[in-house]
Amino acid sequence: MTSSRDTSSNDGRRPTRTLLVDRTFGPWFWGNLASNTGNWLFNVTAAIVVFRLSGSAFLVGLVSVAQFVPLVVLSPIAGAWSDRVDRRTLLFAGQLIAAASATTLAVITLRFGAAGLPSAWPVILTALGIGIGVAIAAPALNSLVPYLVAEDALEDGIALTSLTFNVGRAIGPAGAGVLLATIGPVAAFTINAASFVPLLVALAVIHPRSVTTRSTLDRSVRAGLRYVRENRDILLLLAGIGATGFAADPTITLTPPLAADLGGGDSLVAAMVSAFGIAAALTSLVAGRLQRAFGSLAVARAGTLLLAASLLLAAAAPLAALAVAAFATTGAGFVLAINGFTTSMQRRLPDELRGRVMALWGVAFIGNRPIAAPLHGGAADLAGARWAMGIAISVALLGAVAATRVSRFDADATERPDPA
Repeated sequence: MTSSRDTSSNDGRRPTRTLLVDRTFGPWFWGNLASNTGNWLFNVTAAIVVFRLSGSAFLVGLVSVAQFVPLVVLSPIAGAWSDRVDRRTLLFAGQLIAAASATTLAVITLRFGAAGLPSAWPVILTALGIGIGVAIAAPALNSLVPYLVAEDALEDGIALTSLTFNVGRAIGPAGAGVLLATIGPVAAFTINAASFVPLLVALAVIHPRSVTTRSTLDRSVRAGLRYVRENRDILLLLAGIGATGFAADPTITLTPPLAADLGGGDSLVAAMVSAFGIAAALTSLVAGRLQRAFGSLAVARAGTLLLAASLLLAAAAPLAALAVAAFATTGAGFVLAINGFTTSMQRRLPDELRGRVMALWGVAFIGNRPIAAPLHGGAADLAGARWAMGIAISVALLGAVAATRVSRFDADATERPDPA
């Protein structure tokens, strides 16, 4: 096996901020930021609307099930496509499907109002349509970043791409709180539909750098699965990524019932999710630097431990303000963990398999939501949101174990003499 280990250098680099105005990475960053802000605006609004219509945390979890089941089913196939066709084209197609679904819900609610929906199912079905688009686009999106930046800027490129998710996670929920308190959920659904346009424009103007890859006879999904199965470090990294994604699920699924338990309402839900996003966004600005200083795996391990400790604090919080603070540190731990695991994996992947393996990244990171969301929601309905948080805490600790085992695996590989 040939892999790139977690090494760092102190050679000169362009400052991270210069990537924001780069002709290739800049449009990608700003387009992703707009799209992800709209996505989180939808996520929080959908959770609140479904909870209002049904009063069930389980049905709130079903929104995530509908949105992320397509990722599990379609993403591996889309990963194989992304290793064969132009990744921008694949991204464009997926974004169009998601935009069409979001626009449909916006039109329906403009006509009848959110309260006029017969049940939660129109929202859940919209989430399914968005999920299909995301499943098609995700492998290309995740595997495109190394071609938008120079190799020595990969940590910063991944951190800034993560920043778009986390700034969106901060702005979107805050915007949802304001809109729900003033204009109403219809405006939130409409803005989400419009938020797909900037990324579609960005995909039309960017020019990723070309990379020559080794030819391979096997372009199948099986080849990607076989590569992961044969490389234990990649398998462990995927496990860590999955644990991180699973442990972040309470931010959406459990915040509505936790807010109710604390005597709050929609504004407290938005505050907790926004605190997560604001802290995550700020942490993204330094995540690349921390990885170069301490190593990607050390940062991933610290992040999962911080994630577990913060979820425990949120579960035990007697006051709303303390719960909001706990979700803020949860966001910081989440970013450190996911960036550390992702950078370590991206540096190990051969270019000709990148799309297929990054499709599995998407399945591990987001695709577990169909399990995590109903599990957390069902546990909250049975025992309360605070006790349900224990599931996420346990899984976060398993992520720390995965990071430690990869570090030991790398140490063993380094010490093992090359065969004569």
